Amino acid sequence: MGQCLTCSFVVSIPLLLSCGLPAISLIPDTAVPCCLLHPLPAEAVLRPVFNELCFNLESFNPAFAACLLQVQRTIGVSDYVRRDMALKNLIQPLAGEYGMHNNQPQLKTHRELFSDFFQSLFGYPLTQLLADSPAPAAAQLLYSQMVRDILGGGGETDVLAQASYALGYNLAIEYLADYEKTWMLDSFRDLNTRVLNKDIDWIFLEVHAEGEAEHAAIGHNAVLNMVPTDHMPILRRAMQDHDRDFAVFYNRMAEMLEQH
Repeated sequence: MGQCLTCSFVVSIPLLLSCGLPAISLIPDTAVPCCLLHPLPAEAVLRPVFNELCFNLESFNPAFAACLLQVQRTIGVSDYVRRDMALKNLIQPLAGEYGMHNNQPQLKTHRELFSDFFQSLFGYPLTQLLADSPAPAAAQLLYSQMVRDILGGGGETDVLAQASYALGYNLAIEYLADYEKTWMLDSFRDLNTRVLNKDIDWIFLEVHAEGEAEHAAIGHNAVLNMVPTDHMPILRRAMQDHDRDFAVFYNRMAEMLEQH
């Protein structure tokens, strides 16, 4: 496999995600003003966005699984120990989505936590939103792009190059999520203080705001264990591919808040 990347490349990550980070920041800048100024109740403004978010948040689980698969497919090609350590890192955030953590009993899944958050916010079950809402077109588009890019290996033909692409893609997901969930928590707390005044179950957002930085670090470790130095261009391209499509999704969420 040759020499793997060193941690010095991490400092360049914010420069690679030049679209996604500004797009995420639109939500805290938009949600509270829209709910304050809109003549309709906050629920009517937020429901279409939550319909999209519900699909979007779950869609990262198959994306994580696809990244795992691409690394596992390098069996017989990549270094035995490096591959094993990369997979050990990658499995942790995916397991956490289903309430599984080291040395702890299994907790609520993140889908359960999101449902609890939704019900405390709107006063009725998330299943009701899903039953009477249209297809979440923006989230479905992003999901199809993620699956296309990860399972397609970014157009690479070599299995190790495809794994490097998947690891870069995974790192972009985790790095953007660190900012996304922190800003979402701050935004909804501000919204609750100024508009909603409800007893909100914050655990879903708190778990993510506290845990995504750790997941980003785990993603870094997976990259450092596995990606050869000459695959840096592949890694960068993967991160920028996700950054591009993720930005489109969040720009659409901001438009939905403004247009409703």
